[in-house]
Amino acid sequence: MSRTRASLLLGRASLALVAAITVMGACSAQPSSSAPVAQNGVATEMSGADVYTMSCARCHGANREGKTDAPALNPVKMASLGDQPLRFTIQYGKGRMRGFGGLTESQVDKLVAYLRES
Repeated sequence: MSRTRASLLLGRASLALVAAITVMGACSAQPSSSAPVAQNGVATEMSGADVYTMSCARCHGANREGKTDAPALNPVKMASLGDQPLRFTIQYGKGRMRGFGGLTESQVDKLVAYLRES
């Protein structure tokens, strides 16, 4: 194999690797711990609203109003789901929604409580 062709193949392989890493990083942007969140300079645990903002608001809207491709998450609809189905959907996804398996049990508890609030 010629040196030019080998360089070209190596360049393409490197570009593909960088693209794959970039896509994987973008798809996994979710909180990975229940690390404290700074509020007014004081560290506090993440609230259900914090978890929602970091994990759900991008698709379901800042105020749970829904967007074109994601439904509204109103308390009445959330109350119609049992705790286990709601937890399962959050952690593993459903339909076009991806799961958020990186959330801790505490974060899921707080998110479920937040989704049930009016």
